[in-house]
Amino acid sequence: MKMFGWVAAAGGLMVLVACGGGGSGSDDSVAEPVAPVRVSGVVARGAALVEAKVTARCVSGPVVTAISGSSGAYAMEVGADALPCVLEAVSADGVWRLHSVVPAPETASPVAAAIPRTAHITPLTELLVAQLAGVAPSSFMAKANARSLGATITSINITQAHATVGSVLRLMGVNPAPITDVLTQPLVAASAIQRGNAHDKVLDALAAAMAGAGAGMSDLVGLVTSRARTLDHIGPGPG
Repeated sequence: MKMFGWVAAAGGLMVLVACGGGGSGSDDSVAEPVAPVRVSGVVARGAALVEAKVTARCVSGPVVTAISGSSGAYAMEVGADALPCVLEAVSADGVWRLHSVVPAPETASPVAAAIPRTAHITPLTELLVAQLAGVAPSSFMAKANARSLGATITSINITQAHATVGSVLRLMGVNPAPITDVLTQPLVAASAIQRGNAHDKVLDALAAAMAGAGAGMSDLVGLVTSRARTLDHIGPGPG
């Protein structure tokens, strides 16, 4: 009988442990919800792309979408722990499909995670993504997953990709000096309601150079993804 009583008591203790027994039922280890982070920028090909659909695929969380306004500006919210992300903007007429990226914060702190992010979406960011991914940006977007995004969208890779963007601009006879960062530098795209700024003028100059050379975005993307050695000696990127 004593043995039976001891076994019964031990069994009762195991039930309590399994149920988190004896406590009030609260779990102090549960993390606080992470507030979303605002991602915004301008969608432009030179002129603003109005009513473009912007889609974000991130390392975690659902696909998020937004629509650009009359100035080409868009804004959306993603989870602070969802970065990095790849973005795609499709113009209202379906003619333009451009890509960009949102890197993760360099320090893993709640303050850094909450800082709003800027990510413009332009032909220059299309080239940047092409360099990052080594494939056409549309293919990278379609196959994006947590592993590929985390390995590709890093600060070191982005710095190197900026150098390639600068090289392509020089190759096309366009001065990249006005732009130091194609992702975040202030961009005011020309539209019916405003004039473009220096960033926008570089986009205009690239468009004019492409038209003069009979080249399209796919040609420049192909040049970048083929890692053409002719770019190596041209010099550093913007800035």
